[in-house]
Amino acid sequence: MKALKVILIIIAVLFGGYCIWMATLPTNFEMKRSAIVDAEPDVVFAEVNTLTEWPKWSPWYKLDTAATMEYSDPASGEGAYYTWTSANDNVGSGKYTNTTVVPNEEIVYTMEFAGMGGSEGYWNFEPTEDSKTKVTWGFRTEFDFFNRIGGVFIESALGPQFEEGLNNLKSVSENMPKKEEAAADISVIQVESMPYYGITDEVSWADMGSDFFAERYGALATYLGEDMKNTLSAPFAIYHVWDEENKMAKVEVAMAVTSSKPGNDRIKKGNTYAGTVVKGVHLGSYDKTGDLHNALYEYVGNNNYEMVGSPWESYVTDPGTEPDTAKWVTEIYYPVMPAGTATAE
Repeated sequence: MKALKVILIIIAVLFGGYCIWMATLPTNFEMKRSAIVDAEPDVVFAEVNTLTEWPKWSPWYKLDTAATMEYSDPASGEGAYYTWTSANDNVGSGKYTNTTVVPNEEIVYTMEFAGMGGSEGYWNFEPTEDSKTKVTWGFRTEFDFFNRIGGVFIESALGPQFEEGLNNLKSVSENMPKKEEAAADISVIQVESMPYYGITDEVSWADMGSDFFAERYGALATYLGEDMKNTLSAPFAIYHVWDEENKMAKVEVAMAVTSSKPGNDRIKKGNTYAGTVVKGVHLGSYDKTGDLHNALYEYVGNNNYEMVGSPWESYVTDPGTEPDTAKWVTEIYYPVMPAGTATAE
C-alpha cells in the first residue's frame, strides 16, 4: 500500500507539473514563414490564388501523388476551393477554401480535415523597392487546454513544409515571363474579315470559367456539323463589354467557319473585323492574359492609336491535346486606327 501511495503521489506531481507547463503554453498559435521573390506581387499572387497551379510548387501534393483532387470552377478568387481524398492515413481527406481575397495583397483560407476540424491560414504579398515581393505564408489556430502541446509539434512539422513551398513558389514565379517580355511580343498587322458563327451572353466574371466556353463551343460545333471541316481559324471570343465596376462581361464565343447555314435564335452569323490590329501573343494559361491586355491597351495609347471595335482572343492551343498550360498560346487582337481618323459607330 505504501508503494502504491508513493506511485500515486508521483503521478499526481507529474500531472500537476504537466498542467503547470501546459498553462504556460499559448492558447492561440501562429506560425509563419517568409521569402523574397524576384517577381512582382501580381505574378506571385496569381500562382497562389489559382488553385490549379498549386501542384507546381506546393509540398502537400507530393505527400500522396495518387490522391484524388477536385477543384471549383472558377478555381481562383474568393470562394474558390479544392478537395482531396487519399488512402494515406497521413494525408486523409479535406477541403481548402479561399475565404478572403484582396488581389495582389492578401489571401485568407481555411483547411478542413475530415473528422479533425479546421484551421485558418493566410498569404501576404508585399512589394519591395526593387520590384520584388516579400511573400509570407502563415497558419493560425486555437487550442483547448489539454491540446496546447500541439503547438510545439506543429511548428516542427509544418515549418519545413512552408519553407519548401515558398522555395518552390519562388522558383516557379521567377521563371514566369516578365511583363516587359510579354509587352515585347506586340506587333501591328493587318487582318482580313472571316465569316463566323457566335453565341453572345452577358456573364459575371465569376461564371466565365472553362465550362462556360466549353458548352458554347460544343453548341456551335453541334450546329455546324460537317461544316466544321471548313474552319478558318482557331476558336475565339470577342469581348464586346468588360465592366470593371460590376465585374460583368458581354462575350461572344465564336468559330470562323465557311458555311451556308443561316444561324438561329441563339447562334448568329457574322463577319470578323478587317483592318489594322495591335496583336499580342500570350504563352500560358488562358485565364492569365491580364498583363498582356494591359500592355496592349498601353501600347495603343502610347503609339497614337485609338480603338475602333471590340478586342478578341484567339485560343490557338487545344487543351484537349496539350495538358501543359505553360504551352498554351493565346493571340489577342485590338482593332485600331490612327488617332483622330476613326469614324463614329
